[in-house]
Amino acid sequence: MVEPITIEGQRAWLKQYGQSSRALALGLLNFVARRFHLDALRPPPHRGGDAARQTEARRLAELQAQGVNVPAVLGSGRAALVLGDNGSSFNTCLRQADDAGRDRLVAMAMSAIAAAHARGAYFGQPLPRNLTWDGQEIGFIDFEEDPLEVMDLAQAQARDWLMFGYGVAKYYADRPQQLQAMMATAMDGAQAPVRAHAHEVTGRLQHFARATLKMGRSARALAHAILIVHGATTLGVLMVLVVCVDWLADGQLDILELLT
Repeated sequence: MVEPITIEGQRAWLKQYGQSSRALALGLLNFVARRFHLDALRPPPHRGGDAARQTEARRLAELQAQGVNVPAVLGSGRAALVLGDNGSSFNTCLRQADDAGRDRLVAMAMSAIAAAHARGAYFGQPLPRNLTWDGQEIGFIDFEEDPLEVMDLAQAQARDWLMFGYGVAKYYADRPQQLQAMMATAMDGAQAPVRAHAHEVTGRLQHFARATLKMGRSARALAHAILIVHGATTLGVLMVLVVCVDWLADGQLDILELLT
C-alpha cells in the first residue's frame, strides 16, 4: 500500500509492504517459462513484509548509484519505507497527451531505459504505472522484486523492453508501426544478447499474437506488444505463454476478462 504524506511542506510517499500471496501462481508461471525456454519471462520471487522492503531499499540504492532517477529513501521502518517524490504518474500523462505529445513521452522513456541499460542497470517492470514524469525527466518506481535472482543481466534487460512494450501498446492500437519504429531506434544500441532474448521470446509468441489481433482490447494490446518488440529487435504460441506476460505486468489475469 502506498499513500501520499507531507514532510516539511514537500510531498513524499509512505509505502507499506504486506505479505505476499502469489507463491503458487508464480511457481506455475516459473514452470511454464522454464518449459518453453522463455527465461526473460521467469518471475522473480515476490516477497512480502520486511523482506520486500529490504529488496526495494537495496534496488533503489543500486539504481541511484547507476544514475537512474528513482525516489530517495527518506526513512524506513518495519515493512515500510518513506520515499521522496520524483514526478507525476507517467500513465496519467500518456492518457492526457495527444499523439504527438504521447510520442515525445514514450521516446523519452525509451531513451531513459536505454541509457540506464548502457550503465548496467535493469528495472523489472517498467510499465507506465511504474514510471513518473516531472516535466523534465523520466523517473522509475516500484522495485520489490529483483529479476537477477532468476536470470542474467541480458535477460533482465530484454524483460524490461518486453514489459515496456506491453505497457504502452494500448496507446498505439491505431499506430503500431510508429511504436515499432521508436522501439527499433531505442533498442539499436542494446547489447546483442538483449535483442536476441527479446526476439526469441516474441518469436515464440507471434503466431498466437496474430490470431488475437481481432479480439478484445486486452488481447490486442498483448498482440501488438509481441509483434512490435519482435519487429524492433530486427534479428531475423501458446495461450499460457501470453498469460505469463499478462500476470507479470500486474499480478492479475486481465486476459481472462475476454472469456467472461
